[in-house]
Amino acid sequence: MRRGRVLVACDRIGALSSTEAGAALGRGLADFADVAVVPLALGGLDLAEAIATIAAAPVHSDGAGWWVQTGDALVIGWRQEPRGWDPDADTSDLGRWVAAVAADAPELPVHLDLTGVTAIDGGAGLLAHAAEPLAGRLELAIVAGDDLVRPATGLQGVVATRGYAAGLAVGEVLAADNAMQAYADRLGAGLATAAGGGASGGAGLAVLHLGGRLLSGPQYCHFLARMEPTLAAADLVITGCTALSALDRGGPVVAAVAEWADHAQTPCVALAGGQELSRRELRTFGLEGMYAVPVDVSADALTATAVRVGRSWFAVR
Repeated sequence: MRRGRVLVACDRIGALSSTEAGAALGRGLADFADVAVVPLALGGLDLAEAIATIAAAPVHSDGAGWWVQTGDALVIGWRQEPRGWDPDADTSDLGRWVAAVAADAPELPVHLDLTGVTAIDGGAGLLAHAAEPLAGRLELAIVAGDDLVRPATGLQGVVATRGYAAGLAVGEVLAADNAMQAYADRLGAGLATAAGGGASGGAGLAVLHLGGRLLSGPQYCHFLARMEPTLAAADLVITGCTALSALDRGGPVVAAVAEWADHAQTPCVALAGGQELSRRELRTFGLEGMYAVPVDVSADALTATAVRVGRSWFAVR
């Protein structure tokens, strides 16, 4: 009889990064099954570490910027300071960083992490400084999952949602939305209302204009790790996060992994902080079970919990 096969694909758990948490879980499961570990993250330096682990490559960072060369592509990220509604903020800093990093590896396709963008300029600064080095090279950009369907303009667009959230008057929002509409129309017909155009303060418009596509952080890790065959072969999928409740359902990473497992018709369980929920409730999230751990769980404690999971799901061989 063959050994069981487990896929561990988790988010950060407390102070442990997704890489550290995945390794700790893998150690606990190793006596019970063959284990594949794929770290996941939404964006920023957590995503940079996950990408570096998957690609077995170092993370290079300098202030607010970072990059990883995966072998097949150059992944570039930048973090702007949160500034709320600021019509003077733009993505020029991002554009300068992208142009500088892309120039060092002109033969590689470029993937951008835009989850750290806070300016609402439609990616104008990015295009002003990096349109030329990105032309024909920008394959995709990583954005928040909720932004994948967000347009730049209209009632559900980034201008309206961010403007009203900041307390702007209706007239101010309409004026800003009209300006974004005119800008998007100059970039390309239909871009103003295209899904994802409003991602990352409208920087999604720049990506679509340059012919790129948009993915969430978990989707990008799935793509980079070529997870489909691993999911199909797994007998159990394990995910995890810092906290899981009936309200947040563990967040975007847990939701993504549960959906992938459901598509593969493979049971999925989660390790997370919080009170254990009923199996009936968990199944509405796509989970077969939950193993509660402290929010400040250590790597050793996480490994011990993984041993419990292994004993529950697999006979010792």
